[in-house]
Amino acid sequence: MIESDDDIPKVVGEINERMQALHDYLGERNLDAAKIRFPRGYIRTCASHRSKYRFLTCHTLKSNIAYAKLTSDIYRWLLNRTDLSITAKEMIIKQGIALVGSVAETVVKEVLKGQPGGGRKQNFKKKIQKLVDDDTITQELQAELDWLWDTRNNIHIMLLTDREYNKYEMKHYNRAIKAMQNLRVALGGLP
Repeated sequence: MIESDDDIPKVVGEINERMQALHDYLGERNLDAAKIRFPRGYIRTCASHRSKYRFLTCHTLKSNIAYAKLTSDIYRWLLNRTDLSITAKEMIIKQGIALVGSVAETVVKEVLKGQPGGGRKQNFKKKIQKLVDDDTITQELQAELDWLWDTRNNIHIMLLTDREYNKYEMKHYNRAIKAMQNLRVALGGLP
């Protein structure tokens, strides 16, 4: 039982030791009996995610965004609760940014659906420019969303010219999340 922060190192040490023993025993094998229970309460509910997108009218779209956000919660847990490091940590951050960028793309496309400049042939940055022109978002937010889109496009591995080593940090993931949050609020959603 944990009663204070002073108890944490001992408990973490015990968990680490047992998880490593389980891994050492199993190796590459998978057994249902060896599945570790994911901590309940860390992944937010779909309803809590959907409620932040009240400006969207399509319930299915809001639900699918919520499902994507569950993935983000898992990434957040891995980054905040494990000692994952170096390139493996960077790739989780990269995937998180890509996920946030995909949600932003979906939201912008839906908000501009049927409007001039919001068509299928318009790219994300042109749609963002339309939101600026319509005084829906600021130029500062546009710059952040442009950065998010450029970074999100690193998902296309075949287009990369440099190694993705020492490229992604938590501050980048947090920046992406903040850009999406500011977009959502600008469009009438909850922070």
